[in-house]
Amino acid sequence: MLFFSLNFVLYLCMASYFPYLTAHYANLGIDSGRIGVLVSIGSIATIFILPIWSRISDKTGNRRMVLQIVTIAACLSILLFIISESFLALFMTVALFMSFQVCLIPLADAIAIDYLAHTEYKFSKVRLGGTIGFGLMILISGHIYAYSSTLTFIIASVLLFVLFLVVRKIPQVELIKKEKSRFEFKRVFRNRKVIFILFIAFVIQIAQGFIFAFLGVYVQELGFTTREIGFAHFLAILIEIPVFLLIDRVLKRFSVITVTIFCGFIVTLRCLLMFAATDMTMVYISMLGNGISFIGMYYSCATFISKEMDDDLKSTGQSMLALCQMGLGNITGNLLGGYLSLHLGTRYAFLWFGTGLGIICVICVLVFSAIAVCDRGTV
Repeated sequence: MLFFSLNFVLYLCMASYFPYLTAHYANLGIDSGRIGVLVSIGSIATIFILPIWSRISDKTGNRRMVLQIVTIAACLSILLFIISESFLALFMTVALFMSFQVCLIPLADAIAIDYLAHTEYKFSKVRLGGTIGFGLMILISGHIYAYSSTLTFIIASVLLFVLFLVVRKIPQVELIKKEKSRFEFKRVFRNRKVIFILFIAFVIQIAQGFIFAFLGVYVQELGFTTREIGFAHFLAILIEIPVFLLIDRVLKRFSVITVTIFCGFIVTLRCLLMFAATDMTMVYISMLGNGISFIGMYYSCATFISKEMDDDLKSTGQSMLALCQMGLGNITGNLLGGYLSLHLGTRYAFLWFGTGLGIICVICVLVFSAIAVCDRGTV
């Protein structure tokens, strides 16, 4: 199926370079504080650039064309990493590349979810293609980076071009033109349930974003290499498979808020396991929880928001999720994590994030339980 192939190639590409970016920065002599700044650029692009592409996508009604543009632009700009060695050069390269890269998943998901809504296929089965693609590539990408960082970015560029060719083949969904209100974003925030979901996604991603961004740095601090980084991500991918097979059943039984708060407690446990790590054992156990915490939360939120949004706001709705989760959440986690790692060490940064998120999750349980008592509606 084309959408299965789209996700397969998209995440195949992501696995070829993304898990090793922070390790790449560290190998170039960039300190933790500046690594936090570099990692946050992608989140800033999510906030300011992604909404622009999403609105273009929704207004033109040609989401496939917009996805083709950002894909080929990412294909070309990623090659700049090969010649970027100083902090300033990296800053400019990351800013340019992330202006396109952060749009790939939200736009691809918006197209797939919208198209599949009119078919008998479940998005979870299609998204499983991404899990398989990521898992296959992560087994070898760590070895490729250890051999040559230049080869890593060349391969990533080639895979992005392949993604561009796949995007050209996917069907274009014609949108029903509707009269739009002047302030489009107000329509997104009229739904109280959507606000709850965006808030939970933001809070959880603060800690989860730190785990993902600084995993490479932490593994190298423990005395290991990008090969162990790759295997850690592979373990995370293994758990995604049963999650995708079961997530639709889970969401029929439990509310989205219940599922996302549960994911928050899993992230808390992951942070504490990272803090306790003295070798790769605890790191591997922590990464096993990624399939539940990240995929469970993202899939639940993405499908829920797609159902709640009008047809002409589906890309905008997905971009708002990305803004709160991959944008604001990651910026907070990356900058705060970079500061804590620089002054306390990466290990104790995990302790702070785990403890803080655990407290917030308990508060969320109490607050949403009180709301449920007063208002019997569920998400």
